[in-house]
Amino acid sequence: MYDGLTTSTFPTHRASPQEEAWEKLLLEIVEAVSVPVSDYARIESHYNAISEILIEPNDPALAEGHVFPQGSFLTRTVVRALGQGEIDVDAILLLQETAQTPRELLETLHTELASRARTQGDVERRNRCVTVHYADATLPAHLDVTPAIASAGNDDDEGWGPLEVPDYKQADWHPTNPRDFADWFNDISEIPILLEQGTVSFTEARKRADAEQLPSHEAINAFDPLRATVKLMKRHRDVFRERHGAEAPVPISVVITTLAAKAYKEVAELSRKQPLTALQAIREIVARMPNQFDQNGRTGSEWILCNPRRRTENFAEKWNRDPAYAALFAKWHGELASAVGLGFVAFSEERVFEEEVLAAFGPEARKRTRSFLLEEAGLGHPLPGLDDSTADRLRKASAVGATFRGLAETEPRQAAQPKSLGRLG
Repeated sequence: MYDGLTTSTFPTHRASPQEEAWEKLLLEIVEAVSVPVSDYARIESHYNAISEILIEPNDPALAEGHVFPQGSFLTRTVVRALGQGEIDVDAILLLQETAQTPRELLETLHTELASRARTQGDVERRNRCVTVHYADATLPAHLDVTPAIASAGNDDDEGWGPLEVPDYKQADWHPTNPRDFADWFNDISEIPILLEQGTVSFTEARKRADAEQLPSHEAINAFDPLRATVKLMKRHRDVFRERHGAEAPVPISVVITTLAAKAYKEVAELSRKQPLTALQAIREIVARMPNQFDQNGRTGSEWILCNPRRRTENFAEKWNRDPAYAALFAKWHGELASAVGLGFVAFSEERVFEEEVLAAFGPEARKRTRSFLLEEAGLGHPLPGLDDSTADRLRKASAVGATFRGLAETEPRQAAQPKSLGRLG
């Protein structure tokens, strides 16, 4: 049975040189797992192509819809795909009204996209959305399109306020509120944590039209303590799922995002008494997140994690049908708490430290760790994750290497000989 973390990591002293080094590396890992500009441009192109289909559908049952992004792109917490995984883009198709049943509406949307989407991949009808897969070997991605209607009494035609989405298995409508949830998260992210070290601010960016654009690449990759933490959590979750299998009941992104945001509010309040470093804030958010459920299933009651802007929507509904969700969350969270403290472990070989980072955050993180250690050692700086003798050895090796490179650069060089062009004509 999961008891969560009750011991606070709230600091009582200023950061040590090793902590500062690990903080710097961990924030570089956040950058490494974020979506690069080149990938973002292609994702945006995929989203725009599907939007164009949906704003001019062949089937009149889908007419006069409004398309807008939801999920990780709207909260700006998206991370790049891991291994053979796919980047997940979520969109809502908001209809003014529908005479169709939930199942009929999903089937109609599936038929429309299956007949018109030119992705060379499958189009799949799922329980609450239609998934369009892109057969892109260099950037695997899929777009989940969820049809929706406004709830009774909601007159907004752009997706604000309570909505209803179809649930195929239940043959009924499911309550949700994606835009207001994203606003709730974005508002919390702007609550300042008083940091000993500065953090880069981000700019809110919204565009509206019949088919709304994704937030800009700059906006989704801007740094703040909450989003940095969520990205680390999501990347660690993806690596964890890869070890346990694609069908493992790992925590879904909205559960992670909600728990992290609620924990962040507590940490922001604590920081008013004592300023934190970015690393201390991240570790404290991780420590507090299991205690943020509205109702905790380990006490004998149901698991409840309400959508803060639509409390009839329970993000943890599956946890009450399958106890494996809570059990795997406990295992994942324990490993996550250890992962964000890896830089404090004194490994006797840099290779072992790099492999631990790989096991926690994936190949991009290991690559960034390797380059970070070499660069910082060359500058004679403190190194995270290594014992004193290993760190000293790495710094000395870097110094010797720099000396030999300097000598080589002072030696005269022979003029370069032209390469043979081979036979002409």
